Amino acid sequence: MNENVKMYKRPRGVALLSLIILMNFLAAIVMKYIFTDTNFTFWDHFNISSYLIFILIFVAIIVSGDIVSSEFSQGTIKLLLLRPASRMKILLSKFIAVMLFVILIALIHIASTAVFGTVFFYGTVFSFEASFIGNLFLKYVFGFVEVAIIATFAITLSVVTRSSVFSISFPIFIVLSGRLLLEVLSHYNIAQGKYFLLANTNLFQYVMGRTLFEDMTLSFSIVNLSVHIILFFIISSLFIVKRDINV
Repeated sequence: MNENVKMYKRPRGVALLSLIILMNFLAAIVMKYIFTDTNFTFWDHFNISSYLIFILIFVAIIVSGDIVSSEFSQGTIKLLLLRPASRMKILLSKFIAVMLFVILIALIHIASTAVFGTVFFYGTVFSFEASFIGNLFLKYVFGFVEVAIIATFAITLSVVTRSSVFSISFPIFIVLSGRLLLEVLSHYNIAQGKYFLLANTNLFQYVMGRTLFEDMTLSFSIVNLSVHIILFFIISSLFIVKRDINV
């Protein structure tokens, strides 16, 4: 409760949540009034909004990359440790708070997409194909899984570096440049690239049947992601438990 109160009491939290709603509103406006020659439907709007999940990654990074390091920069970590809770419990509460935030932004994204889609494309709500809905559902689910994984990476950096600037800017840099690097590695068939975290976060590539590297499988990506998440937890736990608190 304490971590959630701190997260949403700050103006930044409200601003980021409002940004998601504004983003979907602008997407609907553009589809309805800019591309007038294209007969977009409610489900086209939902499909295009699924690509905006990429923006949610940055929203999650901003919150998760700051959730631990800000305690050190503001000196509040000492007050936090005075409470009758272990360091592991504090770390776990921060992780749960971030995952709840990821779920919240996912729900807000879906809800705002549905509302604006209904307002601007209400006549096509019930015109859909079952296979299309199934693929769209998986695209959203796998997209939110990717957001959660990147957020976990940012939390780890926040614990290790104690720097909000680095734990926010570095994951953003990795997400932007890493995808370009992976495309280059894929183009030249450098198979070692499949072991990188970002090569496996997009599980929807298996639904599409177009993987970055030829010998990648869904089970391989799940194992790869599991290993990374376990490693992130081990590193975070060691740093939060063993390191002295000097602020």
